[in-house]
Amino acid sequence: MTPTNSIALLTKLVQLDTVGGNELQTANFLDDYLTAHHIHHQLLEVEPNRFNVVADIGPDHGPIVVLEGHQDVVALGDLRKWHHLPLGAEQVKHRLYGRGASDMKSGLAAAIITMIDLAHDPSFTGHVRLLATIGEESSPINHMQGAQYFAQHGYMKNVTAMIVAEPSSVPINWLTQSPIKNPLRFSKTVLPALVAANHSTEQFVLNFAHKGSITFLVTAKGLSAHSSTPELGINAIDALIAYSQNQRTFFDSLTAKSPVLGKTVAVTTKFSGGQQLNSVPDEATLYEKVRTIPEVPNSWILDRLNALIADQNRNQSAHLTLQVLGDKRPVESDPQDRFIQLLQGIAQQELHQTIPTGGSAAGTDASELTKANPDTTVVVFGPGNMTAHQVDEYVDLDIFETFVTIYERVLTTYFE
Repeated sequence: MTPTNSIALLTKLVQLDTVGGNELQTANFLDDYLTAHHIHHQLLEVEPNRFNVVADIGPDHGPIVVLEGHQDVVALGDLRKWHHLPLGAEQVKHRLYGRGASDMKSGLAAAIITMIDLAHDPSFTGHVRLLATIGEESSPINHMQGAQYFAQHGYMKNVTAMIVAEPSSVPINWLTQSPIKNPLRFSKTVLPALVAANHSTEQFVLNFAHKGSITFLVTAKGLSAHSSTPELGINAIDALIAYSQNQRTFFDSLTAKSPVLGKTVAVTTKFSGGQQLNSVPDEATLYEKVRTIPEVPNSWILDRLNALIADQNRNQSAHLTLQVLGDKRPVESDPQDRFIQLLQGIAQQELHQTIPTGGSAAGTDASELTKANPDTTVVVFGPGNMTAHQVDEYVDLDIFETFVTIYERVLTTYFE
């Protein structure tokens, strides 16, 4: 596919509003687009008006490589802060701006173009599957429903390798400014060599692992009373603060460390309670996001948290409960695997830079997909950068087109 046509596809995808679970527009568009290019595909309804898209090229037998991406994007945020319309897909020099440009409609578009090009290459004989999911970004409870659907309905069977096309770079000028912005946590010893060898606008990392996560809600139930007679009530906020302190002590005690992913990290993301200024609060809530590692299993953490709550409930009047909103496993593959080594080598050639392998603190759909096939080699590597979720999110169009070349070369060589 010509670069002009590939950019046209990306432009259209970014212009589609898929905030907050509105993936139907993308699914319908891809239905027409894949039909026009004679790619066998299906739309699969996961929830009302929310459709996964699956497409296949190649023979029905033999190993399968998956190209994976999600259709939904995060909220637009404060529109007054954007310099480029978030759904405008505006091109300025070599950049295309818009919500999802990096996370991850550029990765999804690169995967689609790769499949179309390979489907029309008579010398290509491998089996490639596109999995385009719902709910990776936009569902507050039990998110990644699209990935769960694919895992539960057999779409990971015979899959030997999977590229999750999530954004994988940081703008190179972030690493050369003062102070340095280094969200990918390149070490001080490695960073100068990476920058010196980089002949691109962005520095990439190829992730063969990422953390899992636990998302949960703790609710404290007390008893309302007039603030002048607090002894007649049960203060839910006080009870939840006490629990929060115990919980922090527990998380601080987790010293186990993954050599790739680091330590377990817990963040309280929301705390609320009370209704009015002159009443003892009868309810309070705490939301927590925990980034987990294989060395400290999710199930063990949840057992300990429930034990903390049970102990506190035995010793105070307020009643606490814990509700799990999401439970996602960590993912880790062998960095010496042939597929990962092949991808790293080709990517370094095409992007003209040294690309280290590593692990990501952020999760992906692979947490759910690998439940059905734990032996799948997983690599997280796609166009896009750390402007994801920010205002004026963008993708470098030259890099976007390069990723099509990378994916096509990797798949062609892998199936030779």
